[in-house]
Amino acid sequence: MSESSESLPVSLFEPVVIPERPDLEIDAALNIRPELEKLGIIEVERGVCQDTHQNRAILRSASMGWDPVYATNGVPTGLIQARSKEMLAAYRTISLTEKKPILVDPTFLNSDYLTGLDLLAEEKSDYLVPSWVLGATRKWQSEQTTPLPPTSKKKPATLPTRCRHIKEDRIRCMLWSSGRLSDDRLCRVHLGSQLSKPGEDVERARARLVQAAPYAVDMLEELMLNASSEPVKLKASTEILDRAGVRGGVEFDARIVVTDEKAPAQVIAERLNRLAAGAVAAAARMAAAGVTVPNDADIVDAEIVEEESE
Repeated sequence: MSESSESLPVSLFEPVVIPERPDLEIDAALNIRPELEKLGIIEVERGVCQDTHQNRAILRSASMGWDPVYATNGVPTGLIQARSKEMLAAYRTISLTEKKPILVDPTFLNSDYLTGLDLLAEEKSDYLVPSWVLGATRKWQSEQTTPLPPTSKKKPATLPTRCRHIKEDRIRCMLWSSGRLSDDRLCRVHLGSQLSKPGEDVERARARLVQAAPYAVDMLEELMLNASSEPVKLKASTEILDRAGVRGGVEFDARIVVTDEKAPAQVIAERLNRLAAGAVAAAARMAAAGVTVPNDADIVDAEIVEEESE
């Protein structure tokens, strides 16, 4: 080896190590993910694609949602995982299959949950049932064994039950209701959607507008790029520029527009006619009131008197 090569740092001769790409963190099973290639989307793997405006538009037209995909180290990957209605129904079915021990009828997914002593006696209730449900059930059971006289300040304990709301996939909600009569056998989520305080509807509408803002931007971009009408493209482009703060110039015209285009002589003649008519009317009123106006004969010209100088 030459003397020059020996003087070079050793790091120049070490191989360059390219860090491995971290694994994607995807919880959905492979068999329940939608096949995006049927929609014309290039898949990174089944149900996963690049997060682009075009891919989102295709998923939206297919009535699908999406979730961002992160790596196992928590870093965003720029990918999205498609979420179909069938996928959500499969999730709920799998979750309900795990809850079969606490169903009154394990063969019926929309069955009620066990309540009372039956729920407390089930061994798997400790990890299938929320702790507040078990606590409310034990309190209800203790009141049944040692009843206390009801008072105006203390209400009797209630027995939690399964929420009665049926979702779009025809599967019953899996959350619990408190059992109070005022809750109408609804969980806190679906009870909140039916009962609202004054002003909450406006706030909810404002929140929906904020959530719809990204979709509105996507729609403007879609019209700007793919609209068949040139005026629609122009309008979408100007709306995007306007929202971005790039506004065009405003033309200011300082000319005075005269709506009554009459000649000056005609305007003067009309004013003289109005003055003459006013004079005749004034003379008639004075004559009716007995006021006489001297004519030219009654007027005596004054003489000029010159002062003599002393």
